[in-house]
Amino acid sequence: MRSYLFTDRDRERLRAWLESGVEDDGTRMIFVAMRRSLRRIVVDVDLMVLVLRRLRAEGRLMGRARLPGDLGRTVRGLESGLRACRKLS
Repeated sequence: MRSYLFTDRDRERLRAWLESGVEDDGTRMIFVAMRRSLRRIVVDVDLMVLVLRRLRAEGRLMGRARLPGDLGRTVRGLESGLRACRKLS
């Protein structure tokens, strides 16, 4: 997943346009790309917000949730048992 929408150069052009109102061909190309992508970006951002809300509700927003110590040992034991069973068959 990309972690940005604009390149550094795009940001410079857009900030300059916001401050001065002056635009060039590069700035207009950014506007066209923004218009073309807007619907998909909005849908993707909505999806991201829903996922982030769920992660926050599960206590996983700031990092991966960890299994409780006993449960982790139990799961590892079950995995070992499954590997042993597969070797026998």
